[in-house]
Amino acid sequence: MAFELPKAKGPAHDLAIQVGALVGFSLETLVAAFRVVAQRKLSLGETFTQVLFIARVCSGPSLLLMLPIGVLIAVSVGSLAGQLGAGAYSGAIVSFVVVGQAAALVCALMLAGVGGSAICADLGSRTIREEIDAMEVLGLNVIDRLVVPRLIASVLVSIVLCALVTVVGIGACYLYEIYLNDGSGGAFLRTLSEYGRLSDFVMAMVKSACFGVTSALIASFKGLHAKGGPSGVADAVNEGVVLAFIMVFVVNTVLSQMYTVMVPAVGTY
Repeated sequence: MAFELPKAKGPAHDLAIQVGALVGFSLETLVAAFRVVAQRKLSLGETFTQVLFIARVCSGPSLLLMLPIGVLIAVSVGSLAGQLGAGAYSGAIVSFVVVGQAAALVCALMLAGVGGSAICADLGSRTIREEIDAMEVLGLNVIDRLVVPRLIASVLVSIVLCALVTVVGIGACYLYEIYLNDGSGGAFLRTLSEYGRLSDFVMAMVKSACFGVTSALIASFKGLHAKGGPSGVADAVNEGVVLAFIMVFVVNTVLSQMYTVMVPAVGTY
């Protein structure tokens, strides 16, 4: 079996095997994705099916999660801005928090926790039923046929989902500011447009795409290496979700620092 890992001789050896295999699998998958797209061999039917599937399982929870987060941000921002005498700048603060961080992180959590677990369970079930072995015996490339469509679908869904979550988050903050905080809607929109930058939104989309790639790669790796029957699939899903959460925050920190260095803050140029 091509996806069988060598036996570990201890915790440290097992960690080294897992990390090395994951890095190698990720590089192989990314190269395969570029090759398949360039050669026009991408399975459009499988990709479209996965787009619909991931969007169906992630869209509702993401939008519902962003509503209370948006209200929480609005309450915190309104209280802090009122204490500082800067209530008119609530839109600017919301643009920094929602557009800069919250929207992308909500997408990341849903893609890792919901979409990633679904991908891992699907591929893990195929693995323990020996469907993956059968595809290899038939000479079919598992990565090209199964992993690449799920990777591309995760990226597409993450980008669209980030835009929808951003709109919902800003809308929740706007409605709270007007109807519950008795604030000025005009001042909110003015500071939002003044301090909110297109580059912040573009960076949020880039982050979401990277989160989608990270979650899909980890989920696919864990699913294809599942063993031990149904309980092994459940263990693979749990490990994949936890690892995806950790890697998402690592990726978010790295991209945020890079963006801070490359794009100066508002008012410094």
